[in-house]
Amino acid sequence: MAKIPKELKEAICELPQKEKDRILLRLIAKDEILTAQLEHRLFGDENETRALAEEIKEEIDTMANFNHQRPDWLMMAMRTENGAITRHVRITKDKKGEIELTLYLLSQTFKKQKKNLTKYAYRADKFGGYVCKRTDFALKKIIKLHPDLQFDYKNEVEFILTFLHTSLATKQDAALQNIPTDWEGFVEKYGK
Repeated sequence: MAKIPKELKEAICELPQKEKDRILLRLIAKDEILTAQLEHRLFGDENETRALAEEIKEEIDTMANFNHQRPDWLMMAMRTENGAITRHVRITKDKKGEIELTLYLLSQTFKKQKKNLTKYAYRADKFGGYVCKRTDFALKKIIKLHPDLQFDYKNEVEFILTFLHTSLATKQDAALQNIPTDWEGFVEKYGK
């Protein structure tokens, strides 16, 4: 973001309030994310945040149920859903939702696409690298939480880590990226 020169700041502050409001509204209207952030901050609540997260879960379910025959196609679909998660977090500042949605994306994809990920296939290396990075991202977020809250994610994390180290499409990347194999390994690696 560009820094506003001191002289310009002072000149803007000297403008009449009506003129400042008009300029501010024009600038906000040009940024879709900023508009959505303000709308959520002014009119939204925790229920709306949960409802938005549930909509993303439904999109993830739809994506995961589709038969992606190649890992690279699946990766592209996952990236689209990850973009929706990122947008949700930018608008709502829902940090817990970011963890939950990322884990949900990974676990639902692994559960519902298992048959397409049991063998090494064309471009599986890119898929494996991508899901390992997403897993690492989620694990780094989880470890920052209070230990009691971390434990809420134990079963889902265990499933994801087991899948990464057993699927032919991902196990090589999981080993290369030093992804832990279980919950204890996660706490040991990231807890320091």
